[in-house]
Amino acid sequence: MDQGTLIMLNRRHVLAQLSSKVRETLVPALLDGLPHTMRDEATEKAVLKGFLEDQIPGIVCRPTRECGEGQGQLGFSFPFRLGEQRVRSSLIVDAEQVSAYVTPYEVMDRAMKRVPPVHPGLRNLFDCAEQHDVRLGLIGSAALAAVTGLAYVRPQSDIDVIVDTGHGGSLEAFNDAVAALSEELGIAVDAELEVNASLGVKMKEYFSSTRKVLVKYIDGIDLVEKENLPIYKDAAMLKNEATLESNRGIL
Repeated sequence: MDQGTLIMLNRRHVLAQLSSKVRETLVPALLDGLPHTMRDEATEKAVLKGFLEDQIPGIVCRPTRECGEGQGQLGFSFPFRLGEQRVRSSLIVDAEQVSAYVTPYEVMDRAMKRVPPVHPGLRNLFDCAEQHDVRLGLIGSAALAAVTGLAYVRPQSDIDVIVDTGHGGSLEAFNDAVAALSEELGIAVDAELEVNASLGVKMKEYFSSTRKVLVKYIDGIDLVEKENLPIYKDAAMLKNEATLESNRGIL
């Protein structure tokens, strides 16, 4: 079994492509993964169209059921809702069943080439990231819209992104700029710091005054001291830490 494939199947937010043949074998599992309130005939028909015809990719996610060796869980989000609730399902796949993976950073590249943009505020956010030398990945509904061309995004939709902390850049300044941009545009931006391509922490929480942050792994969550996270520290962050340490000494 290819080790690289297994690694990608354990990396949150990555999109996984499945062949048509594999999809046909997974139909029972997909329908079984639907919430009981979404198992009416019309919804199941629309789900199968999205899965089999539109080839909607799966999203690598935290398993909610037991996975065997070489397996992982994919979540499927569809471009329609029942009321205000988006229709979703999930299923377990073997690593060999995945034909290709698309990282959030590759998705962002695709999104920037789409005209019109998949979200009205995405270009502003991307330009802001470039200004602060931050590598930005696209996740959530806008990511699925960028890959499939389907109508996942509404004008008031949030923008969900991840930040590659290993790339560097002015992370703290970017966090401040995102807050200002979100207020200016009236659009919520949910940004997650990706650490070592294996865990994530909310950017806003990381740059808050709290000492511990909630960290998400592929197999669970944990409260972790900020200082124990191997996040790239730019000059501004180091300066602030030095100031805080100095103030502790005075107190």
